Amino acid sequence: MNILDIAWLAILARGLATACFVGGVIALMERSSPFIGGIVLALPIVTAPAYLFLLLQHDAGFIATAAQGSLATIGAVLLFIAVVIGLIRHLPMPAVLACALGTWFAVGLTIRLLPASLLTSLGVLAIAALIAWQAGRAVPLTAPAARSRSPIFEIVLRGAMAGALVIGVSLLAELFGPRIAGIFASFPVALLAVCWFLPRRLDAAGIRAAMRATQIGMVSHIPFFCCLILLGPAFAAAGLPRFAAFTLGVTGSLLVALTLGLLRRRQMKRVNTT
Repeated sequence: MNILDIAWLAILARGLATACFVGGVIALMERSSPFIGGIVLALPIVTAPAYLFLLLQHDAGFIATAAQGSLATIGAVLLFIAVVIGLIRHLPMPAVLACALGTWFAVGLTIRLLPASLLTSLGVLAIAALIAWQAGRAVPLTAPAARSRSPIFEIVLRGAMAGALVIGVSLLAELFGPRIAGIFASFPVALLAVCWFLPRRLDAAGIRAAMRATQIGMVSHIPFFCCLILLGPAFAAAGLPRFAAFTLGVTGSLLVALTLGLLRRRQMKRVNTT
């Protein structure tokens, strides 16, 4: 299998992962709570397949550079969510997403112009996280459940649409270097697809709660990208398996998401007992 075949497999796998993920998240939000759905939506399940196949194509240095771009772009995703939270009560969802995407592209362009380094990425992420936190701190995490449940064929259709979108984005990313590939690897395609369909099942309060939970859950991306940036080159130099840093990063992300879920469960128990 040559590099071109691997690249196409990476794009198709990411599209398939997105399709399954978006359908699953929408079903979860309709059957559990906006908070749980938001935390799951924040996991790097869409990003991870892209990096899995990048590992087959490129060395640890390329992956680390791409991960620096992705880590910084998490800040753009946080601001994307902040725009959705701020505008969903005032504008229809298409207009909200247009504004959110404009914000994402503006921050992504800024990141492209900045020097590539871990400190730069962490700095961008910290500033964006502070802005997003202040913008959403008053949003309650508890909201009414979905008004109704989507039929299976509708969930499958939504997932397929999201998968097609992520394939298009991935094709664009493959035309450029690691920095651009890393930025587009964090393109909020799952968020875009989920948000587009949410108004049919959740009211504005439910959408705001889900997006606030997603905003909090984005912290689960940090161990994933930091492992690729810091441990990837070190493990490669030590002769360790090339997927070791990737595996540790995914494990760290899952542990963060699990911890957030357990903390929320404990908080709800305290509320219910008082």
